[in-house]
Amino acid sequence: MKKSLTYLLLSLSILVTACSKNDEPIDLPIENASNVVEVSGDIKVNTTWSADKIYLMKGFVYVTDGATLTIAPGTIIKGDKVSKGSLIVTRGSKIMAVGTADKPIVFTSNLAAGSRNGGDWGGLLILGRAPVNQPGGEVVIEGGLTPTAGGAASKYTTYGGTDPEDNSGKLVYVRVEY
Repeated sequence: MKKSLTYLLLSLSILVTACSKNDEPIDLPIENASNVVEVSGDIKVNTTWSADKIYLMKGFVYVTDGATLTIAPGTIIKGDKVSKGSLIVTRGSKIMAVGTADKPIVFTSNLAAGSRNGGDWGGLLILGRAPVNQPGGEVVIEGGLTPTAGGAASKYTTYGGTDPEDNSGKLVYVRVEY
């Protein structure tokens, strides 16, 4: 009986200490007009985002035309809730987001900590040319993105292909929130 009671108390204490209400991420650095860079449209040339700025994506931001987006360790990228800010790396382009354990790269909502929820922003999409498990080998992404006016797939919405060696970049110590 004493053993059962001991195990019960031990289990309850583990359960109580493991379930913390402090799981909300800490608030990110204070923004001011001088350190926020609004980003929208296409990134068509090699571009570097540095950790001394906060990048606010408005609408769909495309890395396209073979460009590489390099993101420095410790950089914060926020997606605008109203416009569903999103980063979309198109086929043939790359993202090089290599953070560190001490300086992760963070993609998150532009809302304040405590107000953030899943679906606040559009997300991070990487559209490569590697084979996919769909008939035809190429797929058009879903979720509000519109192919060309004629309804055909475009470089902005198609992923998949026949290149098993395709390389769309690196994500190391990257945290994607909400």
